[in-house]
Amino acid sequence: KSMDFYLISYKPRRRYHDDGISDDEIEGKRTFDLEEKLRSERFTSDRVKRMEGKDLTFEYIQRGGLRDPIIFEKPDGLGIKMPDPDFSVNDVKIFVGSRRMIDVMDVSTQKGIEMSMAQWRRYYETPPSQRDKLYNVISLEFSHTKLENLVQRPTSVDIIDWVDNMWPRHLKERQRDSTNSITDMQYPKVQKYCLMSVQGCYTDFHIDFGGSSVWYHILRGGKVFWLIPPTPQNLELYEDWVLSGKQGDIFLGDKAQDCQRIELKQGYTFMIPSGWIHAVYTPVDTLVFGGNFLHSFNIPMQLNIYSIEDRTRVPAKFRYPFYYEMCWYVLERYLFSLTNTSYLTPDFQKHSLGIGHLRRAFSVLRVGLQTLNCSVKCLLFLAPPLNLSVCPPPPGLTRDPSACESVNGHTQREDEEEAPPTRGSKPGVKVHLTPFELEGLWNLLGKLESLPSQKNCVPAGIHNAPALLHDIRALLKEHANDIPKLSYTGKPIVKWPTRVRRTRHIQSHLSATVVTPRPQKPASSMSVLRRRRVRCKRCEACVRTECGDCNFCRDMKKFGGPGKLKQTCVLRQCLAPGLPLSVVCELCGEGNQEGGEGPVFALTLMECSNCAQIAHPACLKVTPDTLLKLYFTFKFQLHLTHQSSRNLIRIQTRMTTHNHFFVVVL
Repeated sequence: KSMDFYLISYKPRRRYHDDGISDDEIEGKRTFDLEEKLRSERFTSDRVKRMEGKDLTFEYIQRGGLRDPIIFEKPDGLGIKMPDPDFSVNDVKIFVGSRRMIDVMDVSTQKGIEMSMAQWRRYYETPPSQRDKLYNVISLEFSHTKLENLVQRPTSVDIIDWVDNMWPRHLKERQRDSTNSITDMQYPKVQKYCLMSVQGCYTDFHIDFGGSSVWYHILRGGKVFWLIPPTPQNLELYEDWVLSGKQGDIFLGDKAQDCQRIELKQGYTFMIPSGWIHAVYTPVDTLVFGGNFLHSFNIPMQLNIYSIEDRTRVPAKFRYPFYYEMCWYVLERYLFSLTNTSYLTPDFQKHSLGIGHLRRAFSVLRVGLQTLNCSVKCLLFLAPPLNLSVCPPPPGLTRDPSACESVNGHTQREDEEEAPPTRGSKPGVKVHLTPFELEGLWNLLGKLESLPSQKNCVPAGIHNAPALLHDIRALLKEHANDIPKLSYTGKPIVKWPTRVRRTRHIQSHLSATVVTPRPQKPASSMSVLRRRRVRCKRCEACVRTECGDCNFCRDMKKFGGPGKLKQTCVLRQCLAPGLPLSVVCELCGEGNQEGGEGPVFALTLMECSNCAQIAHPACLKVTPDTLLKLYFTFKFQLHLTHQSSRNLIRIQTRMTTHNHFFVVVL
């Protein structure tokens, strides 16, 4: 009997397979009457504001915290840019790519499937009477596609969005993938969405991920919203409703307090604050542009919603990406903006704050001077005395010897795991935090301190996280008595420092002291021909025949194509193209010179890789005084040769700048 019991209790579990319909689809069926909810007079609360775009200023957000939904009937004053109203789903397909895979929601079950953009376009353009099912696209993020430049969100959103002001900006600039693949995502890519809904679509009550706020513009069509304010009672009701699994049986608006129904028409712009519970119905085929953003004026609500998502076990795919990493960067950015103390790693400081660029350039030059060989000493002995004081180090760039750069450009401190923070002072008028910011930062600090060490999600760009928490706590205590009236300045506290554009500065030096300004002359067919590359006729690509399979070959008339591209076969592209024989130096007017005095390269025509100037290296004249003045502008290598028989000193200097690459011979 004991053996029988053992066999019975451990027999394999049965698995049922229904080919027709899944359990999820059965549970997802909606049983309440949606038409009745559209006609009902119960949803008449009055919490939504109507404003003009010019009134949505940063000072307005500082004072009010962006707590109530706002409708803008006209886009004037918001700073938004949108395509023309006749912009279609087919245009979306063209701009994001027909093969782009998108998440599509089955309205009847509220479950997701995948389609390509081409498949979605075919479905969307099908007449309503011929659509078997209702599908809805609400999560097509199109940043880093060609569509991105056609859509500009409200200016006030750009000012407060954490992605633009807190997340290290060089990481966002590194983003290349246009999809929302988390493995290729460099930043929370949630700023610009395209929503495409057909007539009859319905999205049940939900809160946008991470408690993020939403901007929402109706380009074409219309929407109906049911809005529930995020009171503690309503949020508790929402959490119980999600966990009950009876969303298809219960219309949450019937149970909640102060539910309001509104209608958005074509051209309207809508702001949904953090935490607001909402459902959406689409009365006609509609195209919407919108996006999500976190900000500093409702942090407690954002953290509360994220905790609700934890308790309701929302899948990671549907949550705000890098949420706690973002929170760490928020504390670091506030600390830096108020005290000039940075806990970013040296590499992040250099790329996002601009700290280290000038210091590194100066250090490289100094190391170069210190490592000159005996030939250099001989040169300095033979050359006329020079006043080195004409080029003192730039102010503020004196370095501690313990942190000096090595030859390969890395500091000792960069190689340490726990480098001390970059500290400084913030002279000037005292900055006052708004009550919303002060309360939110305290909540943010408490949340990060409460996270277990294995789940604190400290990002790679932050070093010495405990010290950061200690310093931010001290900072908040200092600002505990800030005067609210003085905090409503209309200017953000946290903003990125302006990057120094050294390129223009270098160009002015070069044009004034190094290279003769290139004459501005009208383009001619002769000048084009002189720059046109010619085949070497010796490499493997030059001697082979066309493949007949590439795009360029199929376009050729001899292969039956139209002949529009006028390009050579991809396999026949010369590996070492040269300048034509007709090319001449732009400074002396001569071509390649053979048999002259001096090194061969000095008489060979070369072209700048940036400005495209063609000249002999020997024609570019630089004096020793000028060379010394350029020490703090260029990264350089010196190769010195001394011709004692002729008592001449020839300095061959190879210079690399941000905008020029050339060879100078004295």
